[in-house]
Amino acid sequence: MRKYRPSKVPLVIIWIVLVALLLVIRYAVNLIDAFIPFSVNYILMPLWIIAALFCLLVLPFYFRKAYFTVSSKEVTACTGLIITARHFMPTTSIKSVTTIITPLGSITGFNFVVLNSLGANLLIPFMSRKDAMEISAIVNSAVRTRERNEKSINA
Repeated sequence: MRKYRPSKVPLVIIWIVLVALLLVIRYAVNLIDAFIPFSVNYILMPLWIIAALFCLLVLPFYFRKAYFTVSSKEVTACTGLIITARHFMPTTSIKSVTTIITPLGSITGFNFVVLNSLGANLLIPFMSRKDAMEISAIVNSAVRTRERNEKSINA
């Protein structure tokens, strides 16, 4: 059983995108500020505070606390910020595995593994390309072994 953690690269990319978005909003507000009779800074200040709290507290805490364990018997996802949620999915219930490798996924870390079963899905987000491929290979081999055993019993 191996323990996987989300890649830290998406965290940095999300920070950069959020800061760039806030700077663009600030620039746009400065352009239209002359045409508005009230100060928009009172509206933007809560947006900056929420973004700063999100970037500095919520995201790093999630990336530090989340982990996933994968074995040929079961897959466990442990995520959460304040309240930790653990999701268990035995490989006997998994029907298919979807691996989402984004363009430049080896650089960005925006790779996802979705484990599909009847009535449930388990998402494993922000994995490095190598880890996402390794997780899908482990689960695929467990599913194929189970299917071969079922076919040999039924034959």
